[in-house]
Amino acid sequence: MAYSSYSNLSRAQLTFEYLHTNSTTHEFLFGALAELVDNSRDANATRIDIYTEKQPELRGGFMLCFLDDGIGMDSIEATHVIQFGKSNKRSPESTQIGQYGNGLKSGSMRIGKDFILFTKKDNTLTCLFLSRTFHEEEGLDEVIVPLPSWDLKTKEPLTSDPEKYAIETELIFKYSPFKNELQLMEQFNKIESSSGTLVVIYNLKLMDNGEPELDVESDHQDILMAGTPAEGVKPERRSFRAYTAVLYIDPRMRIFIQGHKVRTKRLSCCLYKPRVYKYSSTRFKTRAEQEVKKADHLAKIAEEKAREAESKRVAMEARLGDNLSKESRAILRKVQDSAMMLRRDADIRKRNLEAKQKYVKV
Repeated sequence: MAYSSYSNLSRAQLTFEYLHTNSTTHEFLFGALAELVDNSRDANATRIDIYTEKQPELRGGFMLCFLDDGIGMDSIEATHVIQFGKSNKRSPESTQIGQYGNGLKSGSMRIGKDFILFTKKDNTLTCLFLSRTFHEEEGLDEVIVPLPSWDLKTKEPLTSDPEKYAIETELIFKYSPFKNELQLMEQFNKIESSSGTLVVIYNLKLMDNGEPELDVESDHQDILMAGTPAEGVKPERRSFRAYTAVLYIDPRMRIFIQGHKVRTKRLSCCLYKPRVYKYSSTRFKTRAEQEVKKADHLAKIAEEKAREAESKRVAMEARLGDNLSKESRAILRKVQDSAMMLRRDADIRKRNLEAKQKYVKV
């Protein structure tokens, strides 16, 4: 489909590169998951279900789903999701967590490459589709976001532009796990309350060994941080169930993980092992430590980009095989060169970080 065909589709007020860079703000993966839990809490949900569905054909082998019974969004409110800094929660007296219109984008893009949102409010069903895979496959720089809506009772499309609706649904069927309108409606049916939202994240980020960062096999009632030992690590750093149990000072929303209720605790009752932090007023050392922190952040961003590029290279090599046309070889070479350059940049930034860390220790 030609790029010009997307001229009348909704666009996010941010660049494609920003989607990746923004996701790197979450160094701790559970923090990214918590962004989506926060959104449900801010939507006055009384319950959120966090669960996985197996999809062997997708990267990571499963989809991660967040289903709540909050106030939901109509089609106009859904457009705020794709506008940086836009939020209905922002007001001087607001006590809500997500006031900056960034959590869903940063959290979901840290977890996986693609997400699709289904929301119900009043008599409207709205679907929002944000896919990095789509943009990479079609070489798009602008962030194009299909955003079709339907009437709740008749299931008829709500559109004054049938051509736009056709393009939007065609893109969703092509690049999402849901291949027809019936499958989309099945997702809306999971929102059993009068309003609510379902977010499905897929094509998950992988570790260096090719396994997903989240372990959903070891404990079928939990979501674990893959590769984290059970011994010597605080439960909140390994178990999402333990993490969500102490996530809020004032728990007022029931949280279910893999169908089983989390026994939430008041954070103030869980504080233990007070620590003493030594304070050093040496300005030179403080400045050096700030340099280390900055170098560490840049190194992590560079490493993430390198891993993404290498993953893309491996996938393309496997897809193309040995019988390459001249055009395919050129495309593959470009991808390989990009991966090599990004890896070189990541190594340089890592050595720079190590040098700064050594200097501070001295």
